[in-house]
Amino acid sequence: MNPQASGSSTNPDARLRGGSTPHAERVYQDLRSRLLRGDVPAAERLVELRLADEYDTSRTPVREALRRLEGDGHLVRDASGGLRPRVPDVRTMQELYDVRLALEDLTVRRATTAGDRDALLALKAEWEALGEVRRTAPLDEQPDFVAADENFHLGVASASGNEAARHYLEEITERIHVLRIQGFTIEARIDATVDEHLEILEAMLAGDADVAAGFMRAHVLRNAQVVKTLVGEALARMFSAR
Repeated sequence: MNPQASGSSTNPDARLRGGSTPHAERVYQDLRSRLLRGDVPAAERLVELRLADEYDTSRTPVREALRRLEGDGHLVRDASGGLRPRVPDVRTMQELYDVRLALEDLTVRRATTAGDRDALLALKAEWEALGEVRRTAPLDEQPDFVAADENFHLGVASASGNEAARHYLEEITERIHVLRIQGFTIEARIDATVDEHLEILEAMLAGDADVAAGFMRAHVLRNAQVVKTLVGEALARMFSAR
């Protein structure tokens, strides 16, 4: 698996973010992977001292990793100020995906019939390049496909010219970001995302709004099903782990 998808890295130093130290990055990547899998019990409090001992490091890199995980939305603070795993809300997730589907249908149709064609051509060139990188780059040099996927959907919305739709889609994207990461823990789903994005763009550039909207709906539903399955499995582990 690639490091961005699995939360681990064969070359931690190559993926340091925001000036993180190698130790902080190592703790962050491993804890992130465990949280995504549901390997940390829902009621467990993440304590710096215990984690520092577990990872054979000082408390400073652990504190930095925990701060990043909280900022990413993987951890939440309880009433006493302690950090615990965020428990995914499946019902809210479904409601947000329902709204997302309606917005995606609106923006893809508008972008196809009366949108910014140059913006769509730029998106197509970007995803053709990402596909090439995906096929040829070492795993530890793969891009962040979660961010790239989010930018694709917001890019289509921008090309539609409907700023209100783009604004609401961006809000939903932010709310489901942590959940959507689950869909990119599967290598085959990343490859399929590249192909499906190009399929959508080709239909849009051909001027076929119905086909483009159909491809977009199928694409979002496939990702939603993967996320729902993986979140369900993670929840089962979170509440059965001891």
